[in-house]
Parts: sequence; C-alpha cells; structure tokens
Amino acid sequence: MRVFRRDKWVCRWCNRLVIFPPVMRLIEREVRADGNNNPLSYYHLHWTRDGAPLLDELGAVIDHVEAHSTGGSSEEPNLATACCKCNVRKSAASMNEWAKRPQRKPIKGKGGEPQYWDGLSALFVLLARRNRDGLSASERDWLKVLAGATADAR
Repeated sequence: MRVFRRDKWVCRWCNRLVIFPPVMRLIEREVRADGNNNPLSYYHLHWTRDGAPLLDELGAVIDHVEAHSTGGSSEEPNLATACCKCNVRKSAASMNEWAKRPQRKPIKGKGGEPQYWDGLSALFVLLARRNRDGLSASERDWLKVLAGATADAR
C-alpha cells in the first residue's frame, strides 16, 4: 500500500491513473444485490478484457523496476505502481531494454494531475464494511490495512 500511495496511484510507466482491483468485485456485487442481472464486465478473476476491461487496462499492480527474475530486489525502492498493461508489456525487461521499446503515449491531465486520487480504495473500504461476510481472506486483509490508513489520515 505504501508503494501505491507513494506513486499516487499513477502508473510509473505511462502516467495513467490506476484502480485498486478488489473494489471492482465489490462494485459488481453491489449492482447485483440491487437486482441487476444484466451481463456486467466489472470484475473477472483473471482481469480478461471481455470480463473486466477496466482491470485489463488500468488494474493497479506492483511492478519490479529491475525484474525479480533477473535479480531485482523486492525492497520498496525497486517497486513501482504500474497499470496492468504496462506490467505485462514490460515483463522482465531491464530498464535499458524497456527504454528501447515503443512506449505507450503517456497521459497528461489538461488541468494537471488529480491531487487526491486514491485508486478507489476509499470506495473499497465503504463497500467492504457493508458486507464483511462476503469478503475473501485477502480482501479482509486489505480492509484492515486501508481502514487503518483511513483512520490515520483523519
């Protein structure tokens, strides 16, 4: 969570805002609970384009700047927020190899970057608190971390 916050929920490689993936499952659950049985593409376990287009494109992941598979550490300075697309495209490339590849056009906000973007993590806390029984073990862990951080921010 420190890496996401440090990077302000922005992909280091393409500068796109990213979304905290577990929130999309909870949004879909809320829509379903309201009686909507239409086909939805908010969440898919594997973030497929047809099943979850936002996650396929903008799901927040932690990427190793220097790939773990090539000896990069898992220490915080070697970790970066990335969107799913950039993480897949970069794979295990070194920074030199990555720099030589065609890059996605970086996004630049017309009025500047949002000052308070949180990747929808506050929405995750709100929805997760509504129905704790329906949370997976990892979602309960995320809730503890995020709810604690929200309380600290107050």
